[in-house]
Amino acid sequence: MPDELRPPKASEAKVAYHLKQLRKMFARANDAAFLQMIWAVDALQSGREAAAKLYFSTYPKEAATKSSLPPSRFSIHRWELETLIVQLFLVPKELPREQGNLLLDCSKFESIRQTINRLRALEDVKSARYLSGDFTIWGEMHRIAQRQFHWQRGYFNTPQFYRYAYLYAQGKCADYFKQAYGFEITDLIFTGFGLFSAYLTDAWVPRKTSVPEVGLTDEIVQRAFPMMSCSRDEARTGTAALVAQAQNEHGSPIPTALLPSILRKTPLIYVDDPNRLISPIPETILLRITTGLYYDLLPGGQDVINDANARFEQYCVDLIDVMMERFEVRGAYRYGPKGAQFESPDVLTKDRGKLVIVGECKATKLTYLAQFAEDPFEAAKKQYTQLAKGVFQLWRFFSHVRRGLVDEDLAADCHAIVLTLDPFIQISRHPQMSNEDKYQGWMLSNVHRDTGAVENFGKPKIYPFEMEKVLPWWSRFDDVDDDEDAA
Repeated sequence: MPDELRPPKASEAKVAYHLKQLRKMFARANDAAFLQMIWAVDALQSGREAAAKLYFSTYPKEAATKSSLPPSRFSIHRWELETLIVQLFLVPKELPREQGNLLLDCSKFESIRQTINRLRALEDVKSARYLSGDFTIWGEMHRIAQRQFHWQRGYFNTPQFYRYAYLYAQGKCADYFKQAYGFEITDLIFTGFGLFSAYLTDAWVPRKTSVPEVGLTDEIVQRAFPMMSCSRDEARTGTAALVAQAQNEHGSPIPTALLPSILRKTPLIYVDDPNRLISPIPETILLRITTGLYYDLLPGGQDVINDANARFEQYCVDLIDVMMERFEVRGAYRYGPKGAQFESPDVLTKDRGKLVIVGECKATKLTYLAQFAEDPFEAAKKQYTQLAKGVFQLWRFFSHVRRGLVDEDLAADCHAIVLTLDPFIQISRHPQMSNEDKYQGWMLSNVHRDTGAVENFGKPKIYPFEMEKVLPWWSRFDDVDDDEDAA
């Protein structure tokens, strides 16, 4: 029978064997050389072969691609690179031997190929152990999606920059950041963007880095560096602490593939020389200066976070309003008798005078356990309760409309939707985006792509907001381009 429970096909001894074999690779690796190899792989499979080949003595030409997707036998994905770095910082080095020690040659692509195959073998046998009993493949699919999808989308795009700058680089958020850290939050974003650009062409960047022609001065860079960088020893200590905290909060061991990464907090690392740093996966810098800004602001308290949450609601209203001109869009309003009023949902979208979409916005932060716990709904109950509250608020509003407590006209096919800032539910067996069973659990965009419906949508719309309004330094790059064109 298809639903019959079957015993796992991997023994604990097999897991221990593969873990031992993987750890040998890291125990024999020079940290600086290994981090450099990770950078080179990322460059090689991101359309930057010219930069990557400076660090590889040999590599198969087929490994040089514009992306690791669609996968080939040489593909190594960013989520796997991040996992390798976690293991690098967790595994102690071999003690010196009289006859000498074996070293992993990080100048050869073959070394990363062997290491990643060891990691994949370990992940396979581990999953065979824990994918049994109450925890099924559907629970694992949620965790796989949380590990992989954000890397597949990437962080180098205009909406990512604008959205988080709009939320966190204005108002009380900007005021708190300057008071707490001594410089503008937009300058932290500016520095991160400049460093990301530098790391696209070289694995190692000096601490004394500035671009004065666009206003990125050494003073700004030196203020920002401590918020994005750490030493190799600090990375080791920090990784061990993150993993211990995650294991403790989860209450049981977390699979190797899902362990937390120090790169989310400090994407720049120095090994021996504090004036020479590497960002092994450069896009983690962009993650740090967009979604990562939340953690810089969190010590400011709920008043600061509420300021960002309110802007998320306005962002949703503005985005629908300018992208979908056919509809009338407004934000929340209060209704009901004085002293017993209710607040409407955050986004009210009308077509020909009738409500067609009613949205409730939730900027609730996607925590580690909300992504990777075996039972995320229990482990991150506070976060998922907020989403459930959004559903309740929507249906209460619908009830009030039907009972005449609020003067609104609902379309027969009006939809209720909870709009989240973070991707809580990326994959599920339950949502139905098509009347065909084969698409059960698919994301709507993927249904459109698979059915060919996307071809009827016309050209993609240009992102409508001007970056200069939230990041004043953005326009300086246009000025540089204009000067170069004039020359």
